[in-house]
Amino acid sequence: MSQRSQACDILRRTRGFTLIELLAVVAILSVLVALIMPAVQQARESARRAQCLNNLKQLGIALQAYETSFQLYPPSIIRQQDGNPPPPSIPFAALRYRGHWTGFHLLLSYLDQKSVYDKYDFNGTWLSPLTNANDHTCWPLNQTTLPTLICPSAVHSVIAIGGDSAGPGVHWMAGSPTDYSFNHGVDIIRALPGDDAGCTTGILDYWRQAPESIRGPFGYNSDCRPQAVRDGLSHTIMLGEKAGGRLNYGGWNASFPHLGVEFPWAMAAVEYFAPTGDAGVSGSAWVVGPIAVTHDFRLPLCPESPPGTGNPFPINPTPRELPSSTDERPFYSFQSMHSSGANFLFGDGSAKFLNESMNQGVLQALSTIAGTEFLDEGAY
Repeated sequence: MSQRSQACDILRRTRGFTLIELLAVVAILSVLVALIMPAVQQARESARRAQCLNNLKQLGIALQAYETSFQLYPPSIIRQQDGNPPPPSIPFAALRYRGHWTGFHLLLSYLDQKSVYDKYDFNGTWLSPLTNANDHTCWPLNQTTLPTLICPSAVHSVIAIGGDSAGPGVHWMAGSPTDYSFNHGVDIIRALPGDDAGCTTGILDYWRQAPESIRGPFGYNSDCRPQAVRDGLSHTIMLGEKAGGRLNYGGWNASFPHLGVEFPWAMAAVEYFAPTGDAGVSGSAWVVGPIAVTHDFRLPLCPESPPGTGNPFPINPTPRELPSSTDERPFYSFQSMHSSGANFLFGDGSAKFLNESMNQGVLQALSTIAGTEFLDEGAY
């Protein structure tokens, strides 16, 4: 047989894929990918959740080290006495210069951040010395990213909140986000002290003023010691997830920009929703302090109101897209980017995942230090 005949015979015997066979292969591969991808994504989220739990355990170690050094836990927010010294004569000075520091400032040395801690002048405030509004040394320090405070599942629109820390246009609310917040128990979140309509005795602002039954382990100028946690350290939440980047907020009315919400670790102002720049500018975000509650007594309710009154703050509140509104409650719930719940640090150093569908009364009981509630661990 000639070489040409052999070649023709080979070509006749060689057969390619038909279109139907090719489509069948593609369909099979698509099904395999569809089956594998959820498992891969689930494995990745499981790893992220484990890292988040580890972050909380590291915070537990830091809290224990602080307590060993000072025989108490740090306050979540340190506030100066109102008007002592008088604030500088600048806009919003009474608010801007009342707050001193957050508990995270005080924990820096125990989070392998002593070099940052040493740069702060703790005789002043988180913004400046008490009497020099032009000293902005703290502003870029407050933008320091602390890896232990970032949950890997959270998606942050900005990390350097408030603009470029190296430039002259840094906003006074500049900061870096945290996804973990101090537990205030059952509390009313307020920036300004004083009496309120409907409250004969006024709203209680400081930790020691609040009834023990509703206190969390943290509060404004709190000085909680382990022995004060009479409900038991293993039954008391210390910190929990409050993930930045989860909520978007439209401000009080349509004149405000619609931006993502972040919770800077260094933000010592208790309640101040301020975009850290104009909408569209790098670092723009609404910012709220790193504190959370499980229930509150809202006006016209007062501290002496009967137990059970007020408004619950559940885990992972919805909706996540908040229109223009003066309702501030979603900012102060524990919340995460994990599906169906959030991670929490307990007083004994353990970290646990709590389901968002858990009984609200149980969540509230876990948030107080001396509510004397009986809790079966099977309930959470």
